[in-house]
Amino acid sequence: MNKINRHIIHAFLGMSSMAISLLIGGFFNNQWLGVMSCFGALTLMYYVPANQHKTISQLLIVDVISILALPISALLAGSMFAILWIGMLAFISQYILTKEKMFGPQAFFILMINGMLSSLGQISIITRLLFALYIILGAVIATVFALIENWCYEKYAITFRLDREKFTYNIESMRAINYSIFAMLAYFIGVQSHLNNYYWLLVSAITILQAENIPTARHRQYHYVLAGIVGCIFALLIYTTIHQKILLMIIAVILMGIICFAMPKSYLIGNFFTTPIALILFKLVRPELGTNLIITRLIAILIGTSIGIVGVIAFDIILRQQKLT
Repeated sequence: MNKINRHIIHAFLGMSSMAISLLIGGFFNNQWLGVMSCFGALTLMYYVPANQHKTISQLLIVDVISILALPISALLAGSMFAILWIGMLAFISQYILTKEKMFGPQAFFILMINGMLSSLGQISIITRLLFALYIILGAVIATVFALIENWCYEKYAITFRLDREKFTYNIESMRAINYSIFAMLAYFIGVQSHLNNYYWLLVSAITILQAENIPTARHRQYHYVLAGIVGCIFALLIYTTIHQKILLMIIAVILMGIICFAMPKSYLIGNFFTTPIALILFKLVRPELGTNLIITRLIAILIGTSIGIVGVIAFDIILRQQKLT
């Protein structure tokens, strides 16, 4: 099949993973089950063919990290330990994925989902643990679709290879440490801000922190802020005009397809649709928050990306000092 067809198939599988998650939630009359499974379905983004023989390894590594991390995030939610946990998870995830030289989202979706779960301290522990299971269910659904895509195209062997060499203090480890410190700082500021969905500060920061250098970080910040603003305006139109849950679900599934199709080709277009899809999912389960979530999202984007820029600058200074010595 040609390249265009490949993107279409990938988009279709992404839409299917989210649609099935929402259908399962509808079947059990459990909206939280559907929405949390949708967050888990984002694991499909870790199927990155550019990794070649490592692409299935990356998917399985992310699955294992998720299965181990999500219950911990659920248990620590709302406590100060959650901030330290996010920093630790940021380091472990980023270090493993960069050390193994795996392309793609790196620790982004791992931290986004765990940050979201660990921000739900107002909900009972049992409910949070159920949420963790719902997310894992979505990840399993996404993994199945990724394996189907792999069987249709690459046919890479299903392996779980991980370099077991001892930890060494090198550029990869330095970058992971810097990444974790500023991810933890963003999450801490989010907690102290008492904003709804304050984990969005973390999400905005790590989007920039994954940049390789300052020019790339500034370019990415410009794109992310622009896409976020336009995405919030789009979400506002949806919030004020559409209230039927079935229509919101259909829009969410379509947006997932657009993200899967557009993200590999355009970071700006992909990010434009991530904002409304996140807001739509929360509208399904917390409609009482109304447009407050949109305002929160804008604040989080501006503050979070600024933290990310500072983090990239700090790492650049560290690298310069290392070269001088």
